[in-house]
Amino acid sequence: MVTATTYTEAPPPPPLVAAGVETARLRLRLFTPEDLDGLCAITSDPVVMRYIGHGRPFSREETWDNLERIINAFRRRGHGRWALERRDTGALVGYCGISAGNPAVGVELAYMLARAEWGKGFALEAGRASLRYGFEELGLDSIAGLTLHGNRRSQAVLKRLGMKYVRDARYYDFACVHYAITRADWRRDESPYRVIQGQ
Repeated sequence: MVTATTYTEAPPPPPLVAAGVETARLRLRLFTPEDLDGLCAITSDPVVMRYIGHGRPFSREETWDNLERIINAFRRRGHGRWALERRDTGALVGYCGISAGNPAVGVELAYMLARAEWGKGFALEAGRASLRYGFEELGLDSIAGLTLHGNRRSQAVLKRLGMKYVRDARYYDFACVHYAITRADWRRDESPYRVIQGQ
């Protein structure tokens, strides 16, 4: 059992924030307003959204509000949720990254994936890259992962990423399962990973 570090901000970002990260099959890049249509295609799917927030699809307006928050949070903190793009097609397939969460949780891994991309190992690939970025580039001591109780698929991803169970608790007014991994327990693997430096 591990205890997550309870702070909401990562250490100050370097002067040049990374433009993204590349893995074997994915590009994690900064979101732009032009991603709205692609993001709407994902957030309008009730199956994708079942275990996100209140468990219902987002309207276009709600998706735009969420996209604006993602972009602005990255500008303020130098870290956040990356747009998740397939390198072979350039298609936006979700998001993944390090997000400032509840003070009782600390910095957390957040991800969402289009239903057509489930079962391909993309969540695990993006999650590994995000953890590596958080520990090596941001210097975090601990990263948490939260899921709703019924989201067994997401819980399996967090466990495969090396996260350990912390507690069952209510966060954001939802019944959640809290996992976390410390920098001391994290192990870098040898999968392809390249940080794309900002301009």
